[in-house]
Amino acid sequence: MSTYDLKSIRLEVFEAGQDKVFLVTGGKAHIGAVATFYVDHDRVSGTTVHIPGHKEQELCERLARKAALQLKVTVTVIMGIHFDSITRVQIDEIVMTAERLVDEHLNKRSE
Repeated sequence: MSTYDLKSIRLEVFEAGQDKVFLVTGGKAHIGAVATFYVDHDRVSGTTVHIPGHKEQELCERLARKAALQLKVTVTVIMGIHFDSITRVQIDEIVMTAERLVDEHLNKRSE
């Protein structure tokens, strides 16, 4: 059982040469979706894979696209956040928290 706790949502960033791997977890951590994106001339391309029954794929893809575009490197986001019996409002808070963590990392890199 995993009780709702926004403070448990974590971002870890690993370097793979010049490329980046973002690991976003929270609650009962797992791998629910993986997205890899890269900049190809003036567009961002990539792919997303998700485990059936998991709902992280849209957020995972959005964060990978954003990071690849801003950093101009290949970015893989691995995401797995699970809390039992949460509301729509709590889901929105989780999304905002994950986005904020990635934004903070990206903004710190551009300073």
